[in-house]
Amino acid sequence: MRIVHLSTVHHDWDNRIVNKECRALAEAGHEVHLVISADEDRVTHGVHVHAIQRRSRARRLLGSQWEGWRKVAELKPDLVHIHDPELIPMGVTFARTRGVPLIYDAHEDLVKQLTTKPWLGPRTARLINPVARQLLHLADANCAAIVTATDDIAASFSPTRGGRDRPVVTVRNLPWGRDFTVVDVARNPRTAVYTGDLTQERGASLMVHAIEQTPEATLVLAGRLLVPESEIERPQVDYRGLVPPSELPGIIAGARVGLIFLKRLPNYENSIPTKVFEYMASGVPFLATDFASWKQLFGGCEGGVFVDSDDPEAVVRELRSLLDDPERCAELGRRGRRAVEQEFSFEAEATKLVGLVETLG
Repeated sequence: MRIVHLSTVHHDWDNRIVNKECRALAEAGHEVHLVISADEDRVTHGVHVHAIQRRSRARRLLGSQWEGWRKVAELKPDLVHIHDPELIPMGVTFARTRGVPLIYDAHEDLVKQLTTKPWLGPRTARLINPVARQLLHLADANCAAIVTATDDIAASFSPTRGGRDRPVVTVRNLPWGRDFTVVDVARNPRTAVYTGDLTQERGASLMVHAIEQTPEATLVLAGRLLVPESEIERPQVDYRGLVPPSELPGIIAGARVGLIFLKRLPNYENSIPTKVFEYMASGVPFLATDFASWKQLFGGCEGGVFVDSDDPEAVVRELRSLLDDPERCAELGRRGRRAVEQEFSFEAEATKLVGLVETLG
């Protein structure tokens, strides 16, 4: 099948889109194209990436959509897979007029996500909330299939459409187990790592504070910088910028501890944190916010430590304790890697996605 993925919101190295879903379909033998904001066309993991212009949020709604859908039409797809809520209306129209199946991929719970956007005030979020619900209803009523990142998101969509069964499939953001080489973290330096978007909601300042209170330690950061650069410019911070997914395993492998501290927001408390899986896949223990859902999901594997991230000094104590005990880190890391091998790898998720696509072809 010729499958075209489209996003006007995500960046062109998005791990879920490029390194997981598109890659899985290409490896299964399909012809996969991705239309997305990028600097230039390229081929990655056998996926043909078609660049569209990067635009501001306001200009993206019209300019990027027009450019993106024009490229999709030129590719004459057998199936279209969209990744942004704002693409739903035109996606439904395209699918109807061209007679091709449409998949909507819900990376996050859109309604809850609105409460985490710093550029939206509470009043604006309340006004946009009904629009978000209508977009999701439009997708629910018209898409051939829905793909979601978590079971909680999947539960908000209907398994039937027009009286017939319609697939709603959860494809979790787990790591490819084969991409990560297990390291002996006991031999690593006193380094903590975080990979992902750098925002205050994702603990940017907290991580910097914790490392500054930990002697002879380094914090390695890799991801989009969405806070002022002055927030992370510290002698103990090594900022690598936004790197391709293929470089993340090597960055993680150089650390003794992986960090993830999220604020207690509705969209985060029941999320599935990709970074925790990636840390475990490398044999690197995690230090993470003590969300109840995370403790239930990861607690049994004993691959890391949970902490009240609303208490900065508790975070400092736990970080120091881990960095000061390399043998404990190594044992936690071994347990985490074992859990990935037994339960938490994308290989099984890829099978679900490929199976879904082939039922629609």
